Amino acid sequence: MKRKRVFLLLPVLICFLPIFLQGQSNVIIDELLEEEAADFARTTYLVLAAAELIGEEAAPEEALLALAELGWRIEVKEAGEPIKLGEYSFMLMKAFNMQGGLMYRILPGPRYASRELKYLNFISGNQSPYRTLSGEEVLRILGRLLEWKGEEL
Repeated sequence: MKRKRVFLLLPVLICFLPIFLQGQSNVIIDELLEEEAADFARTTYLVLAAAELIGEEAAPEEALLALAELGWRIEVKEAGEPIKLGEYSFMLMKAFNMQGGLMYRILPGPRYASRELKYLNFISGNQSPYRTLSGEEVLRILGRLLEWKGEEL
């Protein structure tokens, strides 16, 4: 039943994500959806553009430079390297200025960021901060977070 809901949610997410990223090239989203292991540059671009921390016309490589300048204690990797769930969760928490729970507030970092997103039901399945994500998972988690932020406002 849960898997059925996820597959029903995915087309809705794909339809509404371009609204949040109006100038976003569909090519980047299409490339991300095809990836078994989402790459660091495209994922960073998607998060920073959705949070309006970079312009939508920026390239994924420019997103990596912006991430380094933000000083979030996230190790900037090579563009094609896969992103881990913990890195992605921490990036989302920082980009959208999420406060998190007690442990995240005491020790902010990838481990407790992924636990917080699991608690909020943005992550389904394995919450290990060291596992890689598919492009589909990246978009699904971001879509859930954007929906939640919209409800929160």
